[in-house]
Amino acid sequence: MKKSYYKNMQIIIFLYCISHISVAIGLTADEIVYETTQEVLNRLELDKERLQTEKKHIKVIVRELIMPHMDFKTMSALGDNWEILNGGKQACLSRGFKNLLVERYAHVLLSYRNHDIYYQTAKPIGEKDYVSVIQTLTRSETKSSTIEYRMHPDGDSWKVADLLIDDVSLIRNYRKMFNKEIKQEGLVGFIKNFKECSL
Repeated sequence: MKKSYYKNMQIIIFLYCISHISVAIGLTADEIVYETTQEVLNRLELDKERLQTEKKHIKVIVRELIMPHMDFKTMSALGDNWEILNGGKQACLSRGFKNLLVERYAHVLLSYRNHDIYYQTAKPIGEKDYVSVIQTLTRSETKSSTIEYRMHPDGDSWKVADLLIDDVSLIRNYRKMFNKEIKQEGLVGFIKNFKECSL
């Protein structure tokens, strides 16, 4: 009987895992944005008491639910400067940029958590199969805001390559700031500003 019980449990666990994998694979870009947003909202509600006493917990939620959908290799590239960095420096800059984005997105999430959210269907933009998915966030006492996800195919899924908040590109803003710092401090000096690269 024990063997039969454990075998049945293994089958149940296997089917559970398969069902969750199938949810993540094969979704359209707008479905990924919608599903991820719903997951985040549910988690915010579930963890709301913890968030009141532990503000940094929002970063855990961002890392777990949102960051897996981001293409950090594309986001953190610095044009010609990126190409001359070795693999180790590219990796630590990607980690540093990821941490910056977690901070920024956590702030955005807390700012917009009580808004009503409306979604637009994904629309093709530019070349390379990129699409744009726009969320409109509304609340009666404030004007509407938008978050635009610019995404590209990645295997069986989609990854976010840029994030625009009220039509302002987060990635372009960071790149502009980074390039300015590189001109002022040089590439070596710029890299030292990231604690992830000084370990």
